[in-house]
Amino acid sequence: MRPHASSSGATGHGEARDTPAWKNLAVAGLPVLACFLGGATEKWAEGAIVALLGLLLLVNPPRFSLGWMLNAICLGLAASAALAFLPARFVRTPAWRTALTDDFGIALPASITPQPWITLGAFLSLIAGLCWLYYVATQELELRAVRRQLRFFAGGIVLLAGICILLKWAHAAPQFWHNQRGFGPFPNRNQTANVLGLAAIVVLACGQDSIRRNTKAWIFWLLAFGIVVSAIVLNFSRAGVLIVVIGSALWIAGFAFRKGSASVVAVGLSLLLLLVSAMLLFGGQTVDRFHLRGDDVDNFGLSGDFRWLIFRDAMELIRVSPLTGIGLGNFEPVFAIFRDASAGNTRALHPESDWLWLLSEAGWLSVLLVLVGLGVFVWRVFPLQEGTNQRFRRAALIGALLFAVHGVFDVSGHRVGTVFSAIFLLGLSLFRPLPLPRNAAIPWAFRSLGIVLLVAGSSWMWAAHSSFFLPGGLGAENAIQAATLANRSRNFAEAVRTSTRAADWAPLDWQIYFLRAVARIALREPAENALSDFRRARFLEPNSYELPLEEGKIWIQTHPMLAITAWREALRRAGPEQNSLYSYLLSIAPLTNPEVDRGLGTFALGKPDLMLVYLGRLSPENFEAAIARFLAQNPNLNGLTTAEKTRLLTVWGERGNRKTFAAAIDAHPDWLPLAWRSMAEYRASTGDFRAAFELARRFGKSPALPPSSDDVPVEELRRSVATGTNNYAAGFALYSLQMRNGQSDDALNTIRHFTDAKECPAYFHYLAAECWAAKGDWARGWKARLAYEAAAQRQAIEQLERVTPLTRK
Repeated sequence: MRPHASSSGATGHGEARDTPAWKNLAVAGLPVLACFLGGATEKWAEGAIVALLGLLLLVNPPRFSLGWMLNAICLGLAASAALAFLPARFVRTPAWRTALTDDFGIALPASITPQPWITLGAFLSLIAGLCWLYYVATQELELRAVRRQLRFFAGGIVLLAGICILLKWAHAAPQFWHNQRGFGPFPNRNQTANVLGLAAIVVLACGQDSIRRNTKAWIFWLLAFGIVVSAIVLNFSRAGVLIVVIGSALWIAGFAFRKGSASVVAVGLSLLLLLVSAMLLFGGQTVDRFHLRGDDVDNFGLSGDFRWLIFRDAMELIRVSPLTGIGLGNFEPVFAIFRDASAGNTRALHPESDWLWLLSEAGWLSVLLVLVGLGVFVWRVFPLQEGTNQRFRRAALIGALLFAVHGVFDVSGHRVGTVFSAIFLLGLSLFRPLPLPRNAAIPWAFRSLGIVLLVAGSSWMWAAHSSFFLPGGLGAENAIQAATLANRSRNFAEAVRTSTRAADWAPLDWQIYFLRAVARIALREPAENALSDFRRARFLEPNSYELPLEEGKIWIQTHPMLAITAWREALRRAGPEQNSLYSYLLSIAPLTNPEVDRGLGTFALGKPDLMLVYLGRLSPENFEAAIARFLAQNPNLNGLTTAEKTRLLTVWGERGNRKTFAAAIDAHPDWLPLAWRSMAEYRASTGDFRAAFELARRFGKSPALPPSSDDVPVEELRRSVATGTNNYAAGFALYSLQMRNGQSDDALNTIRHFTDAKECPAYFHYLAAECWAAKGDWARGWKARLAYEAAAQRQAIEQLERVTPLTRK
């Protein structure tokens, strides 16, 4: 059993002394600042946090050792990540690496990591995280200082949540916040929700401590809890709701059951139910995303979640990678090659899981070391006894553990703002006084690391500000931007030089090869040079159709057939967007180039939906040749749906040679029900109005006619019709009676009385057509039939326009 510690806080390392206020603010404020700076997801912001950490290590380095076990774990984790710098011949060469070097001629370094400069930058970020963990965990703090730091942290996140809410109402945000929904500092709402959820658990402990001490501060913490929960709801993330509900439940349960009083347990359950009820009542669309009402459960199930498809492809990457992993910072470019189940037009930046990300880049040993290290830290939290800040430490521990669990389904552990917050909570959850030995070498070691971090962080900030080509990922990004500007300003030689330099640091970035290929075409280098770069770009980005689309645009003027090849690849990648992409290609392709026209036509062979788009843009003289090629391949239209056959035959009847079309329909009588209208129009154009009319009567729609009344005298019907043009029932009854009596001329006069008015029902034109047919005047019957179809269509549109506004209301 560890020794008891009083609330005044003897540290166990000698005489108790107050922690300087600046240190409490600095330690608690660093993760809050990281969150405020867009989560420190951009390199300049990460550089600022790393530089400040380095400065903190220089001014006030750790003085105690975590012990041999945690020291070995930290060193082992750093070493496992550094294994990626070993020669690649030490491990089995994966097939994707062989393809890059042998098939595409990409010069990769001799190390296991294909991008050592990028891995070096990520390795420094890992070292910064380990230094932060060591610093927080070995702080020589009295208990009141622990509480102060946690209050400062919680208050800072509450302030950040309040700023988020105000900016949401004002429809504004700082320039370095890049959230698509316009809420929160992180680009991904899950990370914003993560840090808000962690803070909410600490706020609970702060509020309960104020009540225990009988101070009015509990009012502030109650309001603070409401602000954080409101921010989580507005953030629209399920993860935040789960973290705050589960974390609050665990903290309340721990507090209530430790007391052992039935009344305290009841109060704890009541508070938890109150929280859940408030979430259900005011959670709005955020709570609706849980589909608690049972709607859309198929889309809610984890089996239908796109995340699981990412997991499957990530596991395939891990399976074929060396045990050491592929090297820090390499997941995005390498994973693009492995996307199968999760293939899509958007690029996957990460595997949707911290643990899979670490496993893929740093290998199995790193994951094992993290799990063991987490277990050792959790063991050092206990005992949670009275007088040891047990309520605060329980809240901090719950937050840290929920963060680790959340990392199974999110990547908050790879974002500086969130991971520094979780490390801060884990470090302050430890039992104090710390039973740690002093070590004279520790301060010097961390001062040395502080210098490294200060230099690295300052370099990142400077390079981001000045666009300096600093070796590594940031330098490659700056070089890509410079090459893009050089291409736009037509300084193509500079674009080639800059992109080639970037390829030395980031040889797996497809943008580099694309930009260099564009510049090489403009410099009129041999087409093979640009084609090789385009092939590299397509291999490194095998999912997006925009890449081969843009490549084709570049080739179209100088090498049309290379453009056709690129566009064929674009259509293959387009998936459900294939039709719209094909229409776009037809709209931008030069109509005067027969090579391009034939090439685009070959795309549509065997694909009826594309063929319909293609036929619709051809000139009449080219139409017949195209339809002939299609029918030569599929003369019976096998494999086409009824709708596709109808559309194809309609386009053929409208744009093709009518005589050839009619001969094809006569040869395939089963097509006639789908093409009767075009056939009827063809028959009418040849003067065979009877055949045209009978086709329309056979296959066309007949209107619903009103019931006929036989008990009304003829004279009374005539008087009713003569009084106006809107007594349609009387008109129909009079027409029916006249037709039965063989008075077709009188019936036509009755119909004409109504059809001369524009607002008459369409069926009067239908009746006129039938009357002319009965008289044997097929030409007038056909004309009346066309008038009926036009009137029926017009009235259907008018009816739809009258109904639509009511539906919208």
